[in-house]
Amino acid sequence: MGTLTLDMFTQGLNDVEATQYRILAALATQRKGFRQNSLYPALGELIELSGILETIRQNREQYRSSLPRTLTGVDLEHKRLLFDAVPADEQAVERTFQLLTWAIPFLKELTDEGVAMFEFVHQNLTLDPVGIMPLYQDEGYVFVPNHRQNIIHVLKYELSLFSAESEQYRAMRTVEIEAHVRSSILETPEDLKLSLMELHREMPNPATFLMDTDLDFPFDETILPVAKRKLMRHLIS
Repeated sequence: MGTLTLDMFTQGLNDVEATQYRILAALATQRKGFRQNSLYPALGELIELSGILETIRQNREQYRSSLPRTLTGVDLEHKRLLFDAVPADEQAVERTFQLLTWAIPFLKELTDEGVAMFEFVHQNLTLDPVGIMPLYQDEGYVFVPNHRQNIIHVLKYELSLFSAESEQYRAMRTVEIEAHVRSSILETPEDLKLSLMELHREMPNPATFLMDTDLDFPFDETILPVAKRKLMRHLIS
């Protein structure tokens, strides 16, 4: 079975038992990925879905006052159910909330497993400055070695500030500019930084970090996304 989707919880609930089977099968697929040390994109999707479903479940009484109307979909941005003015099958809406009550503990259990694995990887990643660090660190480079392929991924990062619903948030954008193959065993991260400064003179002394680990986990699915989040935590702390 594929990944979990919101439609599983809000549509096609005439056969609740079959829906529960599909949800459990999707959870088993994601758990298998976690057991193979592969975190993303599954963990991010699972956290987002769990948050949406829990918000909807907590507002159950509000939706009761919306009846009798037909459930037509979900507003993802505001995490709420959408209804129209057509008389609804109240039992169908009730089945939706019963399914949420049944499913949320399973999602929480798997989410907790994924988060624990994330924290394990996070703790086993080292983050070290490369060369002299400038005061301005909202823009720079991060080096993330992929030991399986013997290359160093060179990412340019930039912190930005954005507003949403009267709140301000920090976000980090990364762009990979090079998959660097070491020219010799004597080459150091400082050497790589110097070569970048030669190529990109608009940043004469960029903030530069080296992120590394001894874990032999999938790079694209686990090491790299956790490394980005560790850097983000460091920069905004």
